[in-house]
Amino acid sequence: MFYENGYVGERLNLLSLQPDIIYGPVKSRRLGRSLGLNLLPTAFKLCSMNCCYCQYGWTTELTAKVGEHKGLPSADDVRAALESVLSKGQEFEYLTFSGNGEATLHPEFAKIVDLILELRSSFGASFKLALLSNATTVNRVDLADAFRKIDLPLMKLDAGNTSMFKKVNHGVPPVTFDDIVTGIKAMNKVVIQTMFVKGSVDNSTDQEVDSWIARLKEIKPRWVQIYSLDRGSADDRLQVVGQPRLQQIALKVQKGTGIKVDVY
Repeated sequence: MFYENGYVGERLNLLSLQPDIIYGPVKSRRLGRSLGLNLLPTAFKLCSMNCCYCQYGWTTELTAKVGEHKGLPSADDVRAALESVLSKGQEFEYLTFSGNGEATLHPEFAKIVDLILELRSSFGASFKLALLSNATTVNRVDLADAFRKIDLPLMKLDAGNTSMFKKVNHGVPPVTFDDIVTGIKAMNKVVIQTMFVKGSVDNSTDQEVDSWIARLKEIKPRWVQIYSLDRGSADDRLQVVGQPRLQQIALKVQKGTGIKVDVY
């Protein structure tokens, strides 16, 4: 059972938490053949947002604090796990920071990026490095260099204003919508990822889409990826935004900004 904003219900079709550091490779809608890298605890979800659509359910430990959280793998643990995979000659297109929450909350995130690049070189591997992030740490100076080293930094932007951000993402203070937009704008090769939903929360209306497009004009991303629900969500009152509407949104972005939009 869960309780959120006065609503009580059953959680259906949610994904189980990733049980290890490495998972997959999986066939990703956005990344092709992707090997997942989970830097978060395996027993609970650790995140700086509590997104209503999350496939893992509501956040167990909601925090924006970067530190020694319980259950985090060490950099040496990550090295050993990845070396084991690479020594077996597994092929994949992307090694993707994802998993049970927000990967950049790991205190050794920058160090882990460097060790992965070292292993990629030493094994002569050709995979690229991707990051699926909620963008709550984009203003951290100590991570700026690590972000630049990632081939495909995918940053979440599900809203165009503070009001919708609070409804969809429930970011924990001191995280604010304005800080996220400011931080993403400073990145030089960012790709925006946006989940559109309707039902108990609706960020797919004309008004909300226009507000979101205004932020895209400020950010000027390399391109945008939009999609809707593909599995269970934390709030099961949410509904899928169909392909026709997603295509309409994509066309509106492309006409209004010239930014490429991929629809999934």
